[in-house]
Amino acid sequence: MRHFLALVVSATTAVFSLVGCGSDSDGGPANMSTQCVGNNAEFTKDELVALTESDKACSSMSDMSTVCANDMPKIGGQCGKSCLGMSDEATCVGGCIQSALAPNTGPLSVACLTCYGQDIACAKMNCLATCGLGPTSQECLTCRTDNGCVAAFYECSGLPEPTGT
Repeated sequence: MRHFLALVVSATTAVFSLVGCGSDSDGGPANMSTQCVGNNAEFTKDELVALTESDKACSSMSDMSTVCANDMPKIGGQCGKSCLGMSDEATCVGGCIQSALAPNTGPLSVACLTCYGQDIACAKMNCLATCGLGPTSQECLTCRTDNGCVAAFYECSGLPEPTGT
């Protein structure tokens, strides 16, 4: 009986290792990773994970998965713009970002969300006119880069900076 159970366990393990199982599957071959979207589209999820600095605000597997699956600059820009002038902009931006995330992703951790909030606050302080008109425009990105917002975000988050930014 013990040999039979060992055989069943071995056979089941072999089948799962060949077929693959788990919720991370994107329907493709087992050795292919999900492609990220938005400004991280140059990375697969595995590459994003490998390039993210550990012990930084967005270095949890949950945060990296959420960032990979969402167009975060678009979400952050829209939320920053819609919360402009609110009595508690930081709370508004945080809630807006969390609710705008794609289904079955997120939420972002408070630490990671703080990096996005600081980036939006930096853009508001230094690039209000430019980023208010086009939060995802090249002009907004240039202003944010020139004023240290981009560098501060990537230092805070630990995420890899895409070559396109």
